[in-house]
Amino acid sequence: MEIEEEVQPKNIEKAKEITLYFNTDVIKISLHSSRVFKHYQAKKIYQKVVVKKLYINEPFHTTFVQLLQVFDETESWIKSKKTKEIRLKIRNKNADYEEGKAFKVYAVSEIMFDFLTNILEYFDENRYKKEDQENIILAALIWKLEDIEELKYLCEKNLNDIEFRECLSKKILKYHDESHDVFQILRMIECNHENLQFLFDIYNQSLKYQREYPYMFKGKEKYKRLNIDDLADKNMKQLMALNDFSVY
Repeated sequence: MEIEEEVQPKNIEKAKEITLYFNTDVIKISLHSSRVFKHYQAKKIYQKVVVKKLYINEPFHTTFVQLLQVFDETESWIKSKKTKEIRLKIRNKNADYEEGKAFKVYAVSEIMFDFLTNILEYFDENRYKKEDQENIILAALIWKLEDIEELKYLCEKNLNDIEFRECLSKKILKYHDESHDVFQILRMIECNHENLQFLFDIYNQSLKYQREYPYMFKGKEKYKRLNIDDLADKNMKQLMALNDFSVY
């Protein structure tokens, strides 16, 4: 009898069912609409930096968008190092001859889009703090603003490259304090600091594989001005879901 009592199954209390409720609502954050960009490359880079990495803190977010817009809208070019210059005589409407030159050029916007993409790939392979990545990205963009002819009117024409870049930096980094690390990184770029050698290497690599375009130069080049005040600002951001960005 004792043995039978021991082997008898005991009543086990059933575990109580627990119901868990998850918030399945779409999370929305403040983003700039993709309509602020003209080219798909600019939209793609914005998606990589802001949408995927969630680099949405200010003032980085808006300043980055403004710089991206400047390169997105520019029609500036730089002369290819591999090109040969051909001198031409061109007949104008008055049947007079004008001297011109033909050579091949790179599009500044395409160089910068590739440059930024390669910087992001470099960050994926090397450990950099989020803040350092943001500062380097802004400094790299400002570093090459001097190639954009549409911005020359913003500063005096007799400035050298370093002074011109500093002038543009203050106009673009209007949301940043002048003691900000971006200004320090720009000074390090000007001094070819060894800690930023990777930027020079990445830029030269981006330049190496650029597509060349035929160009004919005659007389003075005329560019439409880029109005800095018309660039996207903090008030232009919209509350939208991350997966909806490409729709806009």
